[in-house]
Amino acid sequence: MSKFAQLFREPSRLKCICTGILRAYAPSCNTHNIQEVKELLCLIKRSCKGTGETVALHRQLAPPRIRHAATARTPIAGCLRALCAAFSLAGMLAVTPAKASERNDTIFITDTIGTRIFFHQSKVNLLPHYQRNKEHLDSFINELHRVQEDPRLKFRKINIVGGASPEGTKRFNKWLSEQRAARITEQLMSNTLVPLNRDMISWETPGVDWMGLKLFVLADPDVPNRDEVLKIIDNPGPYDDRVDRLKKLNYAIPWAYMYTKYFPPLRGSQVQIIYDRALLFPMPEPFAQFTYAQQYSTPEIEFEHPRLPDIPFYMAIKTNLLYDAFLIPNVGVDVYMGRNWSAVVNWEYAWWKSDPIHWYWRCYGGDAELRWWFGSKAKEKPLTGHHVGPYFQLVTYDFELGHRGYQARRWTKAAGISYGYSLPIKPRLNLDFEVGIGYAWGHFYEYDPIDDHYVWQATTRRRYIGPTKLEVSLVWLVGHGNRNKGKERKIGILGL
Repeated sequence: MSKFAQLFREPSRLKCICTGILRAYAPSCNTHNIQEVKELLCLIKRSCKGTGETVALHRQLAPPRIRHAATARTPIAGCLRALCAAFSLAGMLAVTPAKASERNDTIFITDTIGTRIFFHQSKVNLLPHYQRNKEHLDSFINELHRVQEDPRLKFRKINIVGGASPEGTKRFNKWLSEQRAARITEQLMSNTLVPLNRDMISWETPGVDWMGLKLFVLADPDVPNRDEVLKIIDNPGPYDDRVDRLKKLNYAIPWAYMYTKYFPPLRGSQVQIIYDRALLFPMPEPFAQFTYAQQYSTPEIEFEHPRLPDIPFYMAIKTNLLYDAFLIPNVGVDVYMGRNWSAVVNWEYAWWKSDPIHWYWRCYGGDAELRWWFGSKAKEKPLTGHHVGPYFQLVTYDFELGHRGYQARRWTKAAGISYGYSLPIKPRLNLDFEVGIGYAWGHFYEYDPIDDHYVWQATTRRRYIGPTKLEVSLVWLVGHGNRNKGKERKIGILGL
């Protein structure tokens, strides 16, 4: 064994060489850099055994920090490349000249070539013209032929990772991942010059490509609630409810943003050629490891506009129990518009009469209201807690119970400000209390029933400032995700 090789094989001198090269290439390096180099030294030492056997520097074994440091264009990166070259040379020099000439030793470095194939949402059909799939496949197959025919390269296998975006159930996404990998396998096996068998192709079918989504979010500072999104992605929980938590985060605004911008590329599947490249005196290149997203740069492409995501929707249908008690059927709709605002429309209609006893009970009309929700309950879930806002009413009526009657002349109007509180009582039920104070105006007739006639007595102009609206409404919560939390369900009123 040469003195140079012996120098590299002694652990005490390894540290000195490591520190010396670090100081030469990066005078300002710190202890963290030295630790990275030590990890690299251990990796090379395990591979370069100096026994005359073929040496393979498997990139998959490199620690993540080493891979990152080697790829950067910094002094420490140059240092790492120099160390790789030095210790690869040391492994070769450890062999005696006679054995080296007899065995004709070769050093191999594992390398990869890859591309991405894209699919429509929830589909497994491989369409050649969708997102330039044919161009990507043709280029990949040409590279595969080059690797198979080049005597300096040793083809090992093809690795396929079937991808899927987060929407959909876990079972369905797993099935999508498997089927997409199968469709790509069929295309490769039927279009290669050198026949491939199934053993040459490996699959990875993780289902949802969470790692790819995380990389997209890390690279985009404009993602709404970015820190919370990353925290959810990194913490699947015991039942992996990340999809549900992302949909509920800030009324699904981050979910809708990612759905439009990042979910389409997550539906792509990555295809890699893994091969060994022979080097006599290799100068190691950046360590690489297969990742699920953006491992290889693909041409800039325009994704199709996806359908609207299945995001939470908040709406309420209600009835005023006070009107119901006075035999005036009514119904109202409250639609949440975002940013703590909702719009309400109510309508009532009653048309009861009995001419023989001069009994009339007629009323119809409605009101529109704009509500702003506030308070701790409103922050937890829309359409819950305190609310305040303006309203406007239109109503006409005719009331007569055997004596003097009162009939509106056209419409009676009112406008004002209301305040209320919506109290959760069941998972899908709230009880809403509301009072409105404003100004009402209009005209009405006074009449008396005489025999079979109704005789006009007076026309009165009405102007009024005070309470013009009173509600105790039973509210039915409608929409995806529009349910009260468990702790709120324990609150009960009148046994509801």
